[in-house]
Order: sequence, then C-alpha cells, then structure tokens
Amino acid sequence: MNYTQLTEKKKAQIDILLDQGLSMRKTAKVLGIHHSTISRYKAGKYKKRKIDIEKKYEIFIKYLFDHYDRRTCSIEICIHKFKQSHVTVKCPTVKQVYNWINEGKIFLTKEKLCYKKRRKKRKSGMMEHFQWNLEHKTVLPISLRPKNIELRNEIGHLEIDSIVGKRNEYDSIISIVDRCTRKIWLIKAEYKNEYYIDKKIYEYIIKHQIPVKSITVDNGLEFNALGLTAKKLRVKLYKCDPYCSFQRGTNERMNGMVRRFIPKGRSLKMIPQIYLDDVAFEINFMPKKIFDFKSSFEVESKY
Repeated sequence: MNYTQLTEKKKAQIDILLDQGLSMRKTAKVLGIHHSTISRYKAGKYKKRKIDIEKKYEIFIKYLFDHYDRRTCSIEICIHKFKQSHVTVKCPTVKQVYNWINEGKIFLTKEKLCYKKRRKKRKSGMMEHFQWNLEHKTVLPISLRPKNIELRNEIGHLEIDSIVGKRNEYDSIISIVDRCTRKIWLIKAEYKNEYYIDKKIYEYIIKHQIPVKSITVDNGLEFNALGLTAKKLRVKLYKCDPYCSFQRGTNERMNGMVRRFIPKGRSLKMIPQIYLDDVAFEINFMPKKIFDFKSSFEVESKY
C-alpha cells in the first residue's frame, strides 16, 4: 500500500474543519482521507506543541515543579515569586498555565490544584423565608446588616462557621474569619451543643483579644445560643438566609484553604488545638492575590 504525506494545504483544511466542530471521521469523509490519518496528524501536532512549551518555558516549569504546594503556594503565587526572582526570563500568564493543565501539557493535573471543581447541585424550588423575631435587637437578619460592613475597610467584622469531620462524629472545628484582613482563627470543639459552642467562642475571643464589631453566622443549630456572646460583647449578630452560603463568602473561601490541610472525611478527634493554631498561622502568613500578594498579618499591621 502506498502512503503519501499530508500537504500543508491539507493540514490547513484539517485544522479549519476541526476548529468548526467537525469530528475526525466527518472531516476525513469531507477531505476523502482515512480518519486514522487525521488522528495521527493531531497527535503529532499535540506532541510537537508539548515539546515547544517545555523548551520555551523550561526554567519556569522547573521552578513550578520545585515550589508548587497546593496548601501554601498556589500557581498564582509561584508566578508572582518567579517574576520577582527571574526578571529577564520569559514567564507565562496564569491563564496559560491553567490551559496547559486542562490540556495535560505539564506535570500538574486538576486533582493537584488548590480548588477542585464540584458538580453543580440541582436547583431547588423557591426557598422559604425564615420568620425572624425582631423583639430582641441583638440577633438580626442579614438584610438589616449595615452597608458599611460590605466595604471591608475596618477590622472587627467577623464571620463564623463550623467545619465537620467524619460522618456521625461530634468533633468539629469552629472557624472565625475577619472580613477585612481575611485573618482566620480555628477552635477545636468536641461537642455540638449550642451552649458549649457559645462558651468556646466567647472564651477564645477574650483570650486572644480578637477585635469584634459584628458577627455573621449561618442557620446551623450549633450557633443558636451565640446571641449570648454577642450580648456580652455588645455587638450585633447577623444570621444569613437559609441555603445562602454566599452571604458568608469570606468564611467559605477560607474554609476551603483549611481543607487543604484537613481534607474532607478526615477524623477530627485526634487533631489537637496546637495543630489548628499552626494551620491558621500558615494560612495567615500565606501571600494573597487580593492583597497584592501580601499576607493577612501584613494587612492587619496597617490598621
């Protein structure tokens, strides 16, 4: 059987038809060639592109391999540090690196990234609104939270949430996050009793002298008695609407960082408070893109 090389014109036609969304078999039928020819051409083009990337960005890829850590040094932080230490070396953009990962062109995979994509949940019907009792002015719905808290220009406005471990386990972690500096504190809780949780949070805030001007929590049963802490501290407690975790977006984001150190499904029984203090320190010391790669400690020092 005689084989002929693809001409440059034929290669261009293949690229155009594939870019238009045609399958390899359909493209082969249109051009009058076998579909395996297109498959081999595509594989060779991909391999050549991968080699070109490795040669062009060899220094950066080696730096990324040596310094990337999904817990404390993300891709964006690696790029930022690489630009500072290798001024004259060509550096790709963040988008380019993520494109390489999606296409499988470098050593990193989606499973090794800091944040993993989750399946979208089915949209439920119309949410029922919680009936608030406004007689006690300490506990209020989030709709009554002052607009100045949204500006994030002063420390002391806290968001509080709980992080659970294994199913049917009483132990949990209470995370406290400052909306302005994104500084996080972690508390080990051995029970889910609302009065126990309230006492743990109050004692921790007093012991560590955490500035408090307002508190925002979700509708978890463990926070039902947190109004007592708010009353002692003489601040307002705001409760989010049901199924609206985005109203505590800062807390949810920081909990995701905690999960880098304590993955889902891991038992929390043997995790001591001293380890949680170390995790909180690592996160607070971590450079954050939102602060121009400054840490929460550096941001806090300005206030």
